[in-house]
Amino acid sequence: ERARAAQQLCSQVTDSEAIERHGEQNPLYVELNTRLVKLLNPASDILDRLAGTAILLALVDVDSLEDKQKFRITQQTKTQLAGSEMAISNEAVAIYKKLIEKRWASVMSSVETEVNRCLEWLGSERNEVRRMTALRVIEVLCSNHLVPLHSYLTKFFATLSNPLRDQRSEIRVAAARTLGACMGLIPMSERNVRNPGLNFLYEELQRNFQMASVEGYHGALLVSQELLQHGGMYMQSHFGQVCDM
Repeated sequence: ERARAAQQLCSQVTDSEAIERHGEQNPLYVELNTRLVKLLNPASDILDRLAGTAILLALVDVDSLEDKQKFRITQQTKTQLAGSEMAISNEAVAIYKKLIEKRWASVMSSVETEVNRCLEWLGSERNEVRRMTALRVIEVLCSNHLVPLHSYLTKFFATLSNPLRDQRSEIRVAAARTLGACMGLIPMSERNVRNPGLNFLYEELQRNFQMASVEGYHGALLVSQELLQHGGMYMQSHFGQVCDM
């Protein structure tokens, strides 16, 4: 219901633009953006903020948006990513994913900044919502095979070590999905026993198993699964060892 209402609002903006091109000065867009700012205010009720994210998601599909409007939407989305409510974070990640898929210049120009923010959250942030958000944003970015991210693979693998043995199973599972997306950046021809990144992951698998804890065993199994699914021929030479664990 919320999504449908947001789409109807944005359709009105689209229809008015089709009649007479106003761009950022479109009276309907100006009014909608004014209300959007109020809805997305951190002090607003969570239902209001969810309404705001629904409007943002619908606005992304408005073809007549100008660069300034796209920049504003990008900034508003990034602000919501930094929140502490999981429901808001989920919606913000969905919007961010769509922005990346559309390759808006306003979001593509800040990919590395966003990556560094996520790595910082995973390394020092105690807020579990932000840690989960960081995992999901990195997953989105890597799943879209963005070239600048290849240079971050070593950092990604090292940073994911702790989330993969986190006390919360939801964090461990999310970290595994992110790990799989990161591994997708490795060219298939390099997914073999000589790949230093895959060797690091296999050593992490062994370390997790040696922890002899529920978190360690689960983390080891998750890494094994991702290596089997995304490691090419890498696990062929380790299959027997993993089965013996």
